[in-house]
Amino acid sequence: MATWQTVLERWRAAGLIDDSTAQRIHGWESSQSVPQRDRLAPLAFGLGGLLLAAGVLLFVAAHWDELSPALRFTLVLALVVLFHGLAAAAKSWSPALATSLHAVGTASLGAGIYLAGQIFNMAEHWPGALMLWSIGAAAALYLLRDWPQALWVGVLVPAWLFGEWIEFRGDPRFGLLGPSGLDTPAIAGFVLLAFAYLSARVDAVSPVRTALSRLGAIALIPAAIWLGFEAQDTGSWPTEFGARPRLSNLEFVVGWGIAVLVPAVLAFVLRRRAAIGFGIALAWVVLFVAVTDDTPLGELAMYFMFALGAAGLVVWGLREQRQLTINIGVLGFALTILFFYFDSLFDKLGRSLGLIALGILFIGGGWLLERTRRQLIGRIARSAA
Repeated sequence: MATWQTVLERWRAAGLIDDSTAQRIHGWESSQSVPQRDRLAPLAFGLGGLLLAAGVLLFVAAHWDELSPALRFTLVLALVVLFHGLAAAAKSWSPALATSLHAVGTASLGAGIYLAGQIFNMAEHWPGALMLWSIGAAAALYLLRDWPQALWVGVLVPAWLFGEWIEFRGDPRFGLLGPSGLDTPAIAGFVLLAFAYLSARVDAVSPVRTALSRLGAIALIPAAIWLGFEAQDTGSWPTEFGARPRLSNLEFVVGWGIAVLVPAVLAFVLRRRAAIGFGIALAWVVLFVAVTDDTPLGELAMYFMFALGAAGLVVWGLREQRQLTINIGVLGFALTILFFYFDSLFDKLGRSLGLIALGILFIGGGWLLERTRRQLIGRIARSAA
């Protein structure tokens, strides 16, 4: 990011301001004692917290068989209390360290829940542990208002709901992540939830919303790709005929109901009346699942829908004046072209010609997309000026 000195010098060299004006601006900016944001300390605290949590858990695991059940349970509880207690003590002199320790404390809570289940041989229902972990993270978010706790909730609650879905449909013939067509509603819910996260307004006042928005930016494209693989199996719809398994009517209603309602409520909470973009995303998801199947025409429709969705993100980013959304849209469009080339064209061109065309695609397409992206971001900058 360019500093104000660099921008000022560029304006002076371009003749936009004269030397005397540049000197006055330089003097005024220099007199403002704006503290620079320390990026090294939060990074060090975050990495240290991860290493600390990993080391403690490895130590406990190495000596687990040597500990009695009472000592195991005491140790598990002590880890949660220790990290949150250290965070409370450190908050007065280092808020960044306190935030990191609270995040480690929430991680220790999840480990404690699963280990307690193992200690007491509780009934096997693994999504229940995720539910308890989610409740603990939500309580920490309510009390602390820290962005790492928001990320914990943003990850744990969807994981819990997906686990409950797997248990609800209860088909042992298919793996947890294998493409069977039965998990299309759940994965569509992930796509909608990622879009709801992304739609959160980014500002300096609410780091929680900013963290959720960045989580949505990270998760949206992988979730959409996962939906593409899953939706190609047409066993998802109740009206499907054939040998492939399909969802019952109850599973269909419950799955799609949760997949739509949970992200919709979150989008409304984050954006209120400005959540109209979620309705467009919902229409895209429904149409994507409807037109995508395991046929040549269905695959072509899938790539068309991906390109349409990427273009929609770019348009939405221009409307919202958000560079992050534009970048995600451009990246999604580039990946769509790349996947389509490997899936439909590369084998038909031959190895040498295919590599030559791929090189041209990377150079020419990359230059064109980057030029377009810069123009779009420049349009946002001019609108904000």
